[in-house]
Amino acid sequence: MAPKKSFKKAYVSIVLDMALARNKISNRMVALRLGVDETTIRRWRKENVDFERAFSEARQVLMEKINNVAGKSLDVRKRKIVTTSPDGIKTTTEDVLPTHNDVAVFAKALGLGHSMYGEEERRRDVLRDVMKQKVAGKYNALEAAQLLEAEGIKIPETLRLELETPKIFEPFTNTDNAEIETVNLTAQEAADAYKKLLG
Repeated sequence: MAPKKSFKKAYVSIVLDMALARNKISNRMVALRLGVDETTIRRWRKENVDFERAFSEARQVLMEKINNVAGKSLDVRKRKIVTTSPDGIKTTTEDVLPTHNDVAVFAKALGLGHSMYGEEERRRDVLRDVMKQKVAGKYNALEAAQLLEAEGIKIPETLRLELETPKIFEPFTNTDNAEIETVNLTAQEAADAYKKLLG
């Protein structure tokens, strides 16, 4: 039995990035990305609050980070307060922390004030990525279809046909490294060569 993979704090950022890019992620998607099984992801979600929050509250976590950065990055303004009392006029100066409007302007300047990545573009990119991984051999047809369904993406007709059609022709692996010249064969010679190839 392989040793259990230990949790790393960097996984929280990976899940946050996935959740922000895709709006909805599953344990299976994260497990594939991190190279662990789904049981491990479920265990980590129970054991680590930040990891769990990254799945469900990615936008909220991002806004909290923006507020923290904005509070530190935005200029602190000074406010002068003049008060009159029986002792005379008294002037005090105090720092004014950034308001929620300042934070909103800061977020918009970072490009976070509106979604630049629409649902249609996200689906197109996920479809392209899954199909590229399938062609590369990382997923078989069934796994690719399951990933697309989990994302709410319609399965392409070519993938559907591949799932529904049984494999009629398997690749020839029993050739014993014997190359057969088939370019100039007659029909009978081609039939004999085919019989020899099948054994």
